Amino acid sequence: MMANPNVLIASDYGPIIINRYDPFIGMDIARIGYCFKDDINLFKRIIDFLLTKSDSITYYDCGSNIGTHTLALGRIFREKIKIRAFEAQRQIYYMVCGTVALNGLSNTFVHNNAVSDSNGVIEIALPDYNMINNFGGVEMMTPKKWSDNESMAKVSKEKVSCVTLDSFEEKVDFIKLDIEGMEDRALIGATKTIDTYRPICFVEILKTDVDFVLNFFKSRNYVAFQSNADAIFIPSELGYELEDLNKLY
Repeated sequence: MMANPNVLIASDYGPIIINRYDPFIGMDIARIGYCFKDDINLFKRIIDFLLTKSDSITYYDCGSNIGTHTLALGRIFREKIKIRAFEAQRQIYYMVCGTVALNGLSNTFVHNNAVSDSNGVIEIALPDYNMINNFGGVEMMTPKKWSDNESMAKVSKEKVSCVTLDSFEEKVDFIKLDIEGMEDRALIGATKTIDTYRPICFVEILKTDVDFVLNFFKSRNYVAFQSNADAIFIPSELGYELEDLNKLY
């Protein structure tokens, strides 16, 4: 019988389920206690700022993978944050649910959905979770710019439901979009939410239509900052500057 690739390990923010064959996120946590530490610190700064204007906030973690951002922010802010975590890969979705339950994150809702521009169903090709792979880099659709999936062997296909962020019809304060090239589609499906509630948005721009993303927010009177392969968009009326990052406009 094949060994279970999923293992429970301790992390800086509590127990977390990782895949032993993930050489990036999982191994970083096992080796140094956590991953994406710069992101977590940046998100904490942003949420601390938002909490000066409200007693609690709502955060959407689109492309949650195994739940690193969800776990850290859920543990840091507890009752001050409501989290919706979206993960399209069913087996990784189960891992997030397990981690959320083990840490008692009653403030978190986990959704087995791809975030896109319309509600519906897509078929996705999936890797072998019992072999070394960058599971966080799995692409639901062919990216606009660049792909790191060429060498990833896909061994099965599954259908997954797509959802728009607009379909939740709720106030959201902070959105993270790290969905492997589908960020532009997700923004189209979140247009009403963004226009109505003016959330701060953290968007990976490595694989998506960068010009569309930049123009989407510029036309809505946001200011933009870049951090490596990500951009942070902040409503200009908030007057909040990330002075240590490169300002795009």
